[in-house]
Amino acid sequence: MKKILLFTMIFISTAMFAQKKQPNMKVLRDSIFTVMKLSNVNRQKMHDLIAENGKGQKAIKEDPALFYDQRQAKLEAWKTDITAKEKAILTPQQFQIWRDFGKSFSNK
Repeated sequence: MKKILLFTMIFISTAMFAQKKQPNMKVLRDSIFTVMKLSNVNRQKMHDLIAENGKGQKAIKEDPALFYDQRQAKLEAWKTDITAKEKAILTPQQFQIWRDFGKSFSNK
């Protein structure tokens, strides 16, 4: 009887605290790239651009020489440049899918 009670308590506590693990962002991006039907070359270009974007934004945000307004202006210019590079890689339909994918994460 004690074993059944112990097993039941362990099962219930495990079920209560078990949470669904969020998928890796790289896996999510790869899945959207598959939906977008990107070629291997464009897929690699997008991965490189994403890495470049992350490093660039981090550098701007951590630059101690910039005031808030300067930082915001520089980030906006950076994002405009990245968007132009995305448009050069993607077709208009692929670009729209990519934007919708990004917006789905910013809304959460």
